[in-house]
Amino acid sequence: MLMRTKINIFLGLVVIVFSVLNIVWNHNYRLLTNESRNVQTISRNIVAINKQLLTEYSQKISGVEIQQKAVKLLGMKLPEKTKNIDL
Repeated sequence: MLMRTKINIFLGLVVIVFSVLNIVWNHNYRLLTNESRNVQTISRNIVAINKQLLTEYSQKISGVEIQQKAVKLLGMKLPEKTKNIDL
């Protein structure tokens, strides 16, 4: 009888310890999931801004905006013929 009571107390304590560890683990997992979601959102924003900046930079490099402004504002015409110069 005494041995049975000790085993029941021990098993009860084991169940309580595992329950507390499970609660702590689930809480940490939830915090990690929220942190991961926040990092993914920030990463998507950074990628979107980077793509926008690359697009703007490539447009400036290509001179499309400059050419369009020259045609509209200054009334310039695009060249009809181009001559290749061999060096």
